Amino acid sequence: MSARKFVEEARKLKGAKWRHRGRKPWAVDCIGLIAVAGRNSGLNTYDEKGYGREPWDDRLRQGCRARWGDPLPPEQARPGDIAIIRWGRGEPSHMAIVGDHPDGGLTLIHSHTLHGVVENSLSDHYTDVVIEVYRPWKDEEA
Repeated sequence: MSARKFVEEARKLKGAKWRHRGRKPWAVDCIGLIAVAGRNSGLNTYDEKGYGREPWDDRLRQGCRARWGDPLPPEQARPGDIAIIRWGRGEPSHMAIVGDHPDGGLTLIHSHTLHGVVENSLSDHYTDVVIEVYRPWKDEEA
């Protein structure tokens, strides 16, 4: 598995509808996107089960830390990393896969409740909400 393959598999899911706890190529939530792209690229990624639509007891970060160890600061993000996102003041409640923009810079591939799986430029708006990053692959697999 490589970071590049993980990003490619995530991009194949663009356009899939958002579905809570979805794990099918046509319907995924944010964790499902990571699980399906990971499975399709040969990466054993994070896949939480039995979660509600709202985060509870910081389970998202606890699960990531248990799987990959200490997080990296957002400014160290590279394609293939997993970004943890906090909207507003609450607990982190969203995950995305960091991609590479063809014109330079980074993107976030994520499952949006209204638009399904999309890829957005890592603009100032998204830079402000990414609170930590995890690297599920080894540096030599980049």
